[in-house]
Amino acid sequence: MITRATYKNRPAVIVESPVLRATFLPEDGGKMASLKTAKGKELLLVKKGETYQTLDFDGDYVSSECSAFDDMCPTIDPYTPLTGAHQGVTYPDHGEACRLSYEVQTEGNAVAFTAKSKLFPLTYRKTVTPTESGLSVFYAVENAGAEAFPFLWAGHIMLQGEDGMVIRTPFDDDAETAPCFCTKGYDISTLPKNRLTGFNPGKGAAYKFYYTQKIKEGKFSVTYADGKELTFTYDGEKVPYLGVWLNNGEFQDIYNIAPEPCTIPFDAPDKAEKRGYYGAIPAKGTFEFALQITLK
Repeated sequence: MITRATYKNRPAVIVESPVLRATFLPEDGGKMASLKTAKGKELLLVKKGETYQTLDFDGDYVSSECSAFDDMCPTIDPYTPLTGAHQGVTYPDHGEACRLSYEVQTEGNAVAFTAKSKLFPLTYRKTVTPTESGLSVFYAVENAGAEAFPFLWAGHIMLQGEDGMVIRTPFDDDAETAPCFCTKGYDISTLPKNRLTGFNPGKGAAYKFYYTQKIKEGKFSVTYADGKELTFTYDGEKVPYLGVWLNNGEFQDIYNIAPEPCTIPFDAPDKAEKRGYYGAIPAKGTFEFALQITLK
């Protein structure tokens, strides 16, 4: 079922399946602002307050709502190409896709969100369909330019932290990882990769790492102490890398696990390329894949 609604003070579209109820904000990057179970339990990290902190096109991502599930494209960290058709044009912080207002079109049991880039020859599309076990989300980023477009896509999936929740991935326990950041005073090599250590507002370690090898299977899940399992399944050939951000309270006094499936690691095309990873949308080409979100 698809309905129009309001989330805080923002226009919203609700996509509801038998097991999950997702709320999207078309004027705010098509963001998935809420994901609840059929019984009303919120699974995403959402901010308190009745007013949504909007992200202006030139605004600071972290100072905005900074919550739930945003689509990061074509970068996470700001990136300014030194060569090519877009030399000197900066890819915005946490990408452009999450900053745009999207047109909404409902067709049968699906809703499509579409926005054209303000800076590049790109069109961002996301189509959401409810399924018996959750949601199907189809992504497409079209490059109308005459040159290949260096980019990354990443899911910025901030899940509400709970004691006892565990993230499960196809990687072995001893799989190689590379640190991205860690709260000062902590040693990231001693911190767990798959679980939180306990909520300590303002002090609990916040840290992020990337698995350096490609994922064996496009799939990861989070299991909860009550036995529920939230699973994300996708094409691991299209989205082959995975980052994990765990925050025990140091960042903004919140508690979250944030798995970040991505096309290339290390938060920006130039940072990735320096480590031997490269991603681009071909000239006149389209990057596309489907993401299944299920709950059992």
